[in-house]
Amino acid sequence: MIPDSPFFSNLPHLNHLAEDCTGWHVLPGMRFADTQAWWKEGSRQNPHEGVDLLYLADRSGQRLELPKQALVPPLWAGEVIAVFEDFLGSTLVVLHPVMDGQGWRLISLYGHIRPLVECGARVSTEAPLAEVACGKMRGSSAPPDHLHLSLGWLAPGWPVAELDWPGLWRNPGIRLIDPLAPASGSTQALIG
Repeated sequence: MIPDSPFFSNLPHLNHLAEDCTGWHVLPGMRFADTQAWWKEGSRQNPHEGVDLLYLADRSGQRLELPKQALVPPLWAGEVIAVFEDFLGSTLVVLHPVMDGQGWRLISLYGHIRPLVECGARVSTEAPLAEVACGKMRGSSAPPDHLHLSLGWLAPGWPVAELDWPGLWRNPGIRLIDPLAPASGSTQALIG
């Protein structure tokens, strides 16, 4: 069983948006397993491995962008087990103290970020582990700076070096899951 996470309320709070923010606005193409792109016409090369977070809703229902270099907390406490480059910044992987019935461990991946902690660091939900990166890739088809969040089960003993974006869906050592699915009803209400 995956515990509820304070992430979706902690991220606005860390960025001093808690009073203005009433929830997240998620466009078609930003959700887990979506096959269309949200930042351009057309489809993705692979189904989306997680959820993209960029837009918040304010009290009047207006859509706001996450601030540049927004601070990012982890979903749950854990240990940073990998940091690798992606096309808009870096990806940081956190191993959480949650296991399924077969010994697989829960991991979360934070993409398009600039890490504020190093590999091996212990992280808690109260402190940021990264900030949203100002993307390296620019051009008409590049998405705006945003946070990509993935969640999955990592096989026992699976080498972390085997985790990378191009092959994540086909990697037998990870079972991707929807980052929004474990959410409780109250958290789910924050996602539009």
